[in-house]
Parts: sequence; C-alpha cells; structure tokens
Amino acid sequence: MKHCWLSVMVAFCLALVIGMTGCAGSKKTKQEFTVLIRMMPAQQRFFEQEIVAKFNKEHNCKITVASFADQWDIERFLKLDAAKKTPEIGLVKVPFEVTRVLADKGYILPLTKAVDSARAMMDLAEYHQLASGLGYIDNIPYYIPRKLETRILFYRKSMVADAVAKFDKHKKRINDELKKQNGFGLPADYTLESDPNQWDFYDLYVVGSIWANEEYNGVKMARIAHRGARYEGTALDIVDKALQMGANHQDILSFGDKMAETLLWENIFIRNGLYNAGMWQDPWRGANLYNGIKDGKIFLTYLQQIDCFNVHGWPDDPGMPTYLPDINDMGLAAVPKAVSFELDKKGKSVFEGTRSTSTGGWWWGIPKTSPNAQLAYEFARYITSKGNQALECSKFGMIPVRKDILLNLPEVFPQGWVGDIFKTSVDQVTTNALTTVPLIKEYPQVAQNVIDAWYALCVEYDQKKSGEMTIAVMKGKLQKDFLPKEKQILGNDLHK
Repeated sequence: MKHCWLSVMVAFCLALVIGMTGCAGSKKTKQEFTVLIRMMPAQQRFFEQEIVAKFNKEHNCKITVASFADQWDIERFLKLDAAKKTPEIGLVKVPFEVTRVLADKGYILPLTKAVDSARAMMDLAEYHQLASGLGYIDNIPYYIPRKLETRILFYRKSMVADAVAKFDKHKKRINDELKKQNGFGLPADYTLESDPNQWDFYDLYVVGSIWANEEYNGVKMARIAHRGARYEGTALDIVDKALQMGANHQDILSFGDKMAETLLWENIFIRNGLYNAGMWQDPWRGANLYNGIKDGKIFLTYLQQIDCFNVHGWPDDPGMPTYLPDINDMGLAAVPKAVSFELDKKGKSVFEGTRSTSTGGWWWGIPKTSPNAQLAYEFARYITSKGNQALECSKFGMIPVRKDILLNLPEVFPQGWVGDIFKTSVDQVTTNALTTVPLIKEYPQVAQNVIDAWYALCVEYDQKKSGEMTIAVMKGKLQKDFLPKEKQILGNDLHK
C-alpha cells in the first residue's frame, strides 16, 4: 500500500511537471519577437550574427529580424501588427524624424511601462544627455538611444591646399564677379584660410570658383556638390543650411527670410557654375557622391560620419574599398559658418549665422503591443552596451551615444582617420546642441516642397527670362509660388 501511494504521488508530480511545461509551451511566443530595422546589408549581417544570435543564446529566446524600406512605413507596419491576434513586433529602430509622431499616435510604449521608473532612469543616465534627452516626448522617456547623426564637411586636403596657393591668381576675377552680384565684391579684408574649420560661405564660393576655373586631369568642371535627387537627403542639405542661417522651425515651414537667404546662396552657386551639374542632371544621391569623389569630380561636399567611413574604406577589407584617389587625402571639418550674401557699405556681412546644423539619429522604441516589453527593453540595452556599441561604431562609423565611450574617444577608437571622423562628428553634434529639423508628421511633404522650390528658383531659374535673382525676388517668389502649397500641407498647423 505504501508503494502504491508513492507511485500515485510520483505520477501526480510528473503530471504537474508536464502540465507546467505545457503552460510554458503555450506562452512560448512571449520569448519570441521580431525586431524591425533598416540597415545597410553589411551592417545587418553584423547585427544578426554578432548581436541577435548571441543575445538569443544567452537569454534562451528567439528574436528574428525584419526590415522596412522607408521611415514612414514604420507606422503602417505597427498598425498592421497591432491588429493581429498575436502581435509579433517587439522592438523597432526609429529615425528621429518620426519619434514624436509614433509616440503621439500611441504606437510606442513609455520605457517606464517596460521596466520600473528607477531602473529606466538609472539606465538612461549611461547615455549622453543629448541622446537620451531627444528620446523624451513631453517629459516622458519613450526611446533608448542607438546613434546620433549629423553632417560634416568633407574635402580633399591636397585640393584645398591647391586652391589656397592659387587664390592670388584668381582674386581679381572673383572679386569682380561678386561685385556685379552683391555690389561690393569679396568681403572687406578677405583672406582664404588654409584651415576649412575657419571658413564661412564666402570661402566656399572662393574655393569653388578656383576649382571650376582650373584644369584638373585635363578637365575644367565644378568640383563642389551635395545631393540633388528629389528625396529627403537633398531637402536635408537645404534645411541644414537654413538652420545655419539661424532659421527656426517656423521660418522653415513658412519659407521665411532665412530660407530665402539659403536658397539665394544655392542660386548663386549654381548660376556661377560652382556646383557640379551632375547633382541635378543625373541626379545624385549619397552613393553618387562617393563615385564623384572617386572620379575626381568632387573635391568638397557634406557627408555624415558613416559616409566618411565608406568613402575612406578599409585597406584590409575587400568589401569596403576606398573611393579616395589618394587614401591619405581625406580632410574633415565642422561645417562653414553661414553668412548673408548681402554685404553692408563696409564690406561686412549684413548678418552672420552659425555652424549649427541638425542633429538626427536613430533610437530603439518598444511598441505598445510588444509580445514581451521587458525582453525588448533588455535587448535594446544589450545592443547599446559598451562593448557592442564600441564594436559596431568602430566598424560602421556610427556616432556613439554612451557617456563611457564619448568621454573616452581616444581610448575606445584608434587615432588617425577613424579618430578624426569621430572627433569631428562629435564636435559638430556638440555645436548643434538641440538643433533639429521640424518634427511634424507632414515633414515629408514639406521637404518635397523645399526641393521643388530649389529646382524652380535655383536649378531651373533663367535670369535672362525672369530677371536677376536677388534676396527680394527670392522672398517674393517663395511667398507667391510655394507658401500656398505649404498652407495646403500644414493647414492650421502652419503658424503654431
């Protein structure tokens, strides 16, 4: 009887264990979710093999990777996923431009709902205050920082040295050329500094004019460029320059005076043949700039830090060849100071802007319908741990967001070209402070309107038919031809 009773108890315990296992099995999906990302192929391979696979093994879970093509697809994917009986997306990589939109529409979970507030605050303190601060929406932390992004000035060191050496040869021509347009010529007491970190917009004009009027490899052509295709990258080039001019978000959205000044400079560069026409003829995106540098068509442009890595390349990595004609010829600097094209009677700029462009980047957000918000939070923290972030940043040129890396750059990243990229980029981000593009859901349409204005008033503008383009003419045409479209896009939000 004793053995019988023991057998019953063993059977009961076995049944209980099997039952518990079955329950755990029914909840297996809670240890599984999909992370939604957008990355370059090489970076995605690294992410899957070095980050996701190791986290899955360490945490006995199953995280899979899915990609989106356009940042505005994120909202559609989250909406579709939320409608499922069992949502699958647990974590999403979010570009700064849509962080507020997604949070305001209720798609993203506050971090304090994934873990307790004390833990979230303690963890966020590990990141640079700018990076963590930009992840707050209305004083609530919604996002864990991944990386910061900004554009810096790329130039060929040898070609800048050549322009400086040849300035005296071209000075009278450039002065006469400018006098016809601004009534004065070169600014009073003008000198062309050898260090681009000291430049302003007039210095860009001067080096651009010298390069366009000298033969290199037997060819005369414009050697300055930025993106010119009808996409968000080109809009950012223009909006960044407006921000340097001192434009606030309202100035940008209403095509105010600082936007007019920005587009006037663009018109001047184009009508004087300083921009490579491939920008709008081909038209060029980021990858085209790489090839332009490789082919000797571009001596100066604006690049993000990851672009600088791609342009320089890794000599020992066949998958990342250099685009530089001379791998030691890459120069980097903060963006030049914005100044007005108009000069006063003493030859001084009517106003000076700044060197502040927009800071953007990417953050990790947890959807409200995440299958396992706490696991998603732990995964985001794992991705941005010191070791993983240092490795990914050094390999792909990301600006790090952790204090223990940013405050010890020389110890984390080697000196030389890699260190130069990080130092210049971090310095630029510091200068930018909280400067951003307008964070509104209509920004893609606004950006397209900016591009349309650039094409109509700069690229395609014919002075012989339409008259000389001045700041007054630019302001009038923006208000007449492009502000009405802006009002259609923004409605009552235009003047908020």
